[in-house]
Amino acid sequence: MAAELVSLGVLFLCAIIGGIIATKFRQPAVFGLLLVGAIIGPNSFNIVQDANMIQWMAEFGAILLLFIIGLEFDISKIMKLGARSVLIGLIKFAIVLFLGYQTTLLLGLSTKVALFIGVILSFSSTVVVVKILEQKEMFSRKEVPLLIAILIIEDIIAVFALTFFSGIGNSNAGIIPVIEHMAFSLAILILAYLVMMRLLRYIVNAILKNSSDESVLTFLSLGMGALFSYFAAYLGLTPSAGAFLAGSLIASLPNAKEYGKAMHPYALIFTSIFFISMGTMVDFGAVRENIALILVLLVVVIFARLISIGFATYMLANFRKEQPFFSSIAMISIGEFSLLIARESEKFNLGADLVTITASIIFISAVLMSFSINYSESLHTLFSSKVPVRLKLRLERISNYMRSFFDQIEIENFFTKKLRSESKIAFALVIITIFVFFILRRVLLFAQASFPTLLLYGLYVMSSVIMLYLLALAYKRMKIIHGTVSIILTHVDGSRNIAKCSRILNNLLLGLLFFFMAMLFPFAIFLFELNVWANLIPFLLAFASFYYTRNLAHLIDSSGDYIGCTPGLSFAKL
Repeated sequence: MAAELVSLGVLFLCAIIGGIIATKFRQPAVFGLLLVGAIIGPNSFNIVQDANMIQWMAEFGAILLLFIIGLEFDISKIMKLGARSVLIGLIKFAIVLFLGYQTTLLLGLSTKVALFIGVILSFSSTVVVVKILEQKEMFSRKEVPLLIAILIIEDIIAVFALTFFSGIGNSNAGIIPVIEHMAFSLAILILAYLVMMRLLRYIVNAILKNSSDESVLTFLSLGMGALFSYFAAYLGLTPSAGAFLAGSLIASLPNAKEYGKAMHPYALIFTSIFFISMGTMVDFGAVRENIALILVLLVVVIFARLISIGFATYMLANFRKEQPFFSSIAMISIGEFSLLIARESEKFNLGADLVTITASIIFISAVLMSFSINYSESLHTLFSSKVPVRLKLRLERISNYMRSFFDQIEIENFFTKKLRSESKIAFALVIITIFVFFILRRVLLFAQASFPTLLLYGLYVMSSVIMLYLLALAYKRMKIIHGTVSIILTHVDGSRNIAKCSRILNNLLLGLLFFFMAMLFPFAIFLFELNVWANLIPFLLAFASFYYTRNLAHLIDSSGDYIGCTPGLSFAKL
């Protein structure tokens, strides 16, 4: 017991030292905490030797870290995020994942290692981005709100990725049963979340009426986090996912800021312990062995950010001049979720020290972001001089068109309200269809063992009818959504031709569909353990995406003068 207390005391002391180091070098606290953890860990000076305590503190710190991140995720605010930020966040995740995956394969590593590295490189650090922009007095720039929205989308994707790897790593069953189990577990957890969202305000009001002690807020928050973490673990999911949802529940309360203030000291302690604990797992010997891989991956991070964030914000958000370069550089650093994904990789016995590799990239990417953020204008000047004028004008035209389209979608009017309501219904129908499929599959598996043949055929027919009916309902809603978006496009396209706008929309949707299928195909390779030739499939899918994107560009180019999004524009003219 004495040894554990000494180790714990050393960790708390080192948290202070790490914070001082980070402040001294004008870096986020993560930088100093990881560095100090690596120095005192068993792979360096071996000051903290208790491996079990380190693992426990890392696990507990991860739960608290996800809970604190969840406190920033009020579900009502998330619903207000524009389609533009959602799409850019998904594009960024997909491109970085694919480039990281393919680069790792070219370096001779396995498909499993490649997928983990691709996912690890995909997430930018919210903590680092916000801290450095504040230090550089750049947080008031007009690009920042969109970047913060993209980071929020990334964090949501990261929670699903963490749940995916945790579920796969904790099961020895086949792929379909694992996916089925994860789907049901997530459904139950989200259902509990929705029920608690209805009940929590009444529970909180009842507690506060009978107690005026401010510490009640803290214990209530921690209790909710512990309850949902245990429930997620009981369902076979990562406890961190439950903690994230618990934090989001607290954020939905009217006095959420008071809960955040009450939790801040505890959050600071345990998140610091998490990063130090992760730092103790770093092996400097592994850094030397993997230095070439680390440097190559850093190049991939920079290049992939320029392509994904830079090009996507240029085309979809109409960022001009140095704005795309500023946005790309601001998102270079990777962070907390990447460490959590790297820690999950230890369950797969990959033969690669991804925690050390991830920590190293966090160090260097944070420093690179801090020092290069001031040079976005120089990069723009250098790059702009290399782009042919004709290509630049064409890209600007397409960018203006897409920006006007997304501006129209975000305007509050009859058609956009209809689009949102129909989208919610369609999404609900898709989710219901998926879960009904899994339920019917379980019923049929049970029936095969105990039902007579004639009754079994009857069940197959009934199941097919139910699935076709649900698919028909979902398809009907999709057609309504498609028609509504086509009408919205007529207020962007100069022709006002709804048939042409429908073709534009079709090419846009097919281009995006094949793009995401190509970029995310590594997950299919990982799940189904496909051979090396399967890596040709995403390139064929990418070619199909390019074909439809080229058609989209030609259609937009032939639109004549598009109307754009002007303040006086009204749908009543349609």
